[in-house]
Amino acid sequence: MQNNRKRKRSGWKIEHIIGMAFVVCIVFFLVLNIIVPNKEMSEEENRMLAGRPKLTIESLVSGDFMDKFETYQADQFVGRNAWRKLKTALDRIGGSKEENGVLIGKKGQLMEEIATPDQEQLNANLKSMKSFAKSYPDINTSVMLVPDAANVLKNRLPALATVADQNRMFSQAKRELGESINWIDVTSSLKKHTDEKIFYKTDHHWTSLGAFYVFGDAVESLNIKSDAVSNFVAYPISTTFNGTLSAKAGCRLGEKEQIDIYVPEDSDEDILVSYIDEQKKTASLYDSSKLKTRDQYGVFLGGNTSVIDIKTTSEESRRILIIKDSFANSFIPFLTPYFREIVVVDPRYYSGTIQDIMDSYRITDALFLYSGNTFFQDNNISGMLGAGKSE
Repeated sequence: MQNNRKRKRSGWKIEHIIGMAFVVCIVFFLVLNIIVPNKEMSEEENRMLAGRPKLTIESLVSGDFMDKFETYQADQFVGRNAWRKLKTALDRIGGSKEENGVLIGKKGQLMEEIATPDQEQLNANLKSMKSFAKSYPDINTSVMLVPDAANVLKNRLPALATVADQNRMFSQAKRELGESINWIDVTSSLKKHTDEKIFYKTDHHWTSLGAFYVFGDAVESLNIKSDAVSNFVAYPISTTFNGTLSAKAGCRLGEKEQIDIYVPEDSDEDILVSYIDEQKKTASLYDSSKLKTRDQYGVFLGGNTSVIDIKTTSEESRRILIIKDSFANSFIPFLTPYFREIVVVDPRYYSGTIQDIMDSYRITDALFLYSGNTFFQDNNISGMLGAGKSE
């Protein structure tokens, strides 16, 4: 009996100590989170962090405040990066092949999951693209959808991993667009080079090499002379790139990759790049200041913005409109010797209409250039094109 009482007292003491330690930890982190200032930006994840939400009666009743407050707490928790690394390490020890929506593939390859489209939105986008081509029949309109790494590099997918069939999605888009728009087959071009570095390992973008191969196969479709490929020389501009997939997954943060740019062998061409909304002008397609940041891919055109007007000294009189996502940023330099003017519009940031663009620039060619994942999730294309020229 006495031994039982001693064991009970001993057990109660241990539970009491554990309970007190738990309370102390909660109070410690609570006080620490109050004392430590909030951060606006996560350099490691390359994204803006949630700020403290404003409390209103409406947001409290609707539940919106609590949702935003939970996001705020998760983003601003003290030592968040360390906790993320610990979780990722434990998941990897446990054999996890996916982290925060990023597939952890073979040979160090990180990949995005293949996104499935909202059919209603996709149909609206395709319909608006067909309407644009029909409204401007004198303009040579093309589309390039870049397959994502998980589609092209299937031999590097994690063991037993399956992804959505992006080829089927591309086939549907091509079928719906019909003969109204010139379809450029990017997938076939990339699949000829799967043993080369056509995608970054730590980022979702294609490399400049991948874009170069596609440009070489697309010159005929874009009405560019066939020997254009031999006109470019590659130069490395960074060997320390670590991309957004690594930041998002919290793994392979120590891997450094090379970023190349391709410039015409006759590199004396003068270029004037105008960022319309920012009212900024520069004489280069590249923003070297981005190489000092986490987002080094932003070296191409300085990242994403609404409208960019690129004037070249090309002897050609053609002017091309590019409606795009960020994949186009590393492809556009290949076009500068062959177009007098390149007008770049990103519908995600552009608040105007296609009519505004067509009224402002003497466009002769148009190109839709998107990654598959962005295109099949985009809800901006139809909105921008919806107010186009009436038939």
